[in-house]
Amino acid sequence: MALVIGEIKPGFQAEDTANATMILLPPQNGGAVGWGSVFLSFGCDFGDATLRTAVYNGGAWRIGELKVTSTGGRVSLPIRDGDQKVSIGRVKAGAADSGTCPVGYMIEATLKA
Repeated sequence: MALVIGEIKPGFQAEDTANATMILLPPQNGGAVGWGSVFLSFGCDFGDATLRTAVYNGGAWRIGELKVTSTGGRVSLPIRDGDQKVSIGRVKAGAADSGTCPVGYMIEATLKA
């Protein structure tokens, strides 16, 4: 099993696209290594965050939003076969949202049996 942990950049994507974080995924159920299922999840502390998600699957982007709370557990983003990369940007969740609370991500991947 592979594990990668990283952090989502602070600031809001709408203010500057350089505030977005690009996450490259191992190929679910494929690739030279023989990956199996891939899981991507997010968590935060010191405040809540709203994330704009854009998942690229070989020609089209699947765009959505995730709410991540400091009092909740990890929030998962479903990964499908063919998904290659994910762009994550913060969206202002309210007037008090400064876009600076830490948000982390974790990629887990299994190997095919």
